[in-house]
Amino acid sequence: MKESLRLTLSLTFICAIAGAALAFVSQKTAGPREKARVAQRDAKMKLLLPEETAKIQESPAGNGVTFFEARDNTGKIIAYCAEGSDPNGFGGEVKVLVGFNLNGAIRGVLVSENSETPGIGSRACNRETPKSFWSLFQKTEDDTNRENVLPPNSYLDSYNNCRLTGGEFQFGLPSPEQDTNNYVMPITGATISSTAIRNAVNRIASEAKNRISFTQE
Repeated sequence: MKESLRLTLSLTFICAIAGAALAFVSQKTAGPREKARVAQRDAKMKLLLPEETAKIQESPAGNGVTFFEARDNTGKIIAYCAEGSDPNGFGGEVKVLVGFNLNGAIRGVLVSENSETPGIGSRACNRETPKSFWSLFQKTEDDTNRENVLPPNSYLDSYNNCRLTGGEFQFGLPSPEQDTNNYVMPITGATISSTAIRNAVNRIASEAKNRISFTQE
């Protein structure tokens, strides 16, 4: 009995010390981790905005959506970017960045954070530049130029040039009399991940229409 009590107290003490240590480390690294996350997000955001963007200014968040204004050297707004999320990805929350022009036309969609299953849900989330066998051994000028180009993804690219002002995005092929602007095709076998991305884009679109005065161009 005494031996069991001693063992229980020892394990409790060890667990308490380990828990306190983990909490301390988590608190100390929270700042650097958040700084790294923001730096990665900003780097991805630049791929969705015009080359002449000189400054990205964050606007107050609303309903889980954060907006950013892309400004040129004169301070003029030339485009926008927004980050929204959906909690119902296959692996949990999926965060999405959407870059769009002053008229609401989407410049590009990029998944900024996700925990989707590699090789399945990740096919709807990841953008990867195809590489040849020789690119593994040498870096060419074309490879250097591609570093600043958004890698392809058939599903994410289907949002390009669609307008955030055109209503909610839906899956499927429209009939001839329907507006083709808001129909996209999910990745086969990754419907849950595709749906989470679509929901995040729709959330961004809804908030954008409430707070941005789009041009009619």
